[in-house]
Amino acid sequence: MSDADAAFGGIVHGRVIELERDPGLPDGQAVTVTVAPRYATIVAAEPIPADQRAKAELWLDRLVFDSSVLAGVRIVKGTTMAAEPLVTEIQRGASDEALLQAHPGLTPEDVQALRAFAGAPAWIRQTAGAWAEDADGLDKYLEWTRQQRKVGRREIDE
Repeated sequence: MSDADAAFGGIVHGRVIELERDPGLPDGQAVTVTVAPRYATIVAAEPIPADQRAKAELWLDRLVFDSSVLAGVRIVKGTTMAAEPLVTEIQRGASDEALLQAHPGLTPEDVQALRAFAGAPAWIRQTAGAWAEDADGLDKYLEWTRQQRKVGRREIDE
């Protein structure tokens, strides 16, 4: 199978799909595309470097889910601003000063968190921390699951 016949992963940006690698086709080549969501696979990896952990901790603290503001959408803490549109501005080259001027509710720390967030893969941005909105429900479910396992477990005769 040549690269031209291979399946490629990518990220959808409106009507544009950013591929993981060059398909080896000339610009303007007509292609047929089948689009389906790809779900992340957890694999063993090297430990996350401290500077990357610090960046994640920064945006996990500053960019939160608050269903009283926007259900299921990450917002900048203390504002009603959704994070993803701000990430789009960053990806299009907006400077810190431009962001602060265009969005007076942002602080320099918010912009720093947004920049760290923009550097994370899209699937992480879309999922990381989403469960936190219903942490109590998740805890109840996990406890129920533990209880069900105990009920279904056979006793071992010694």
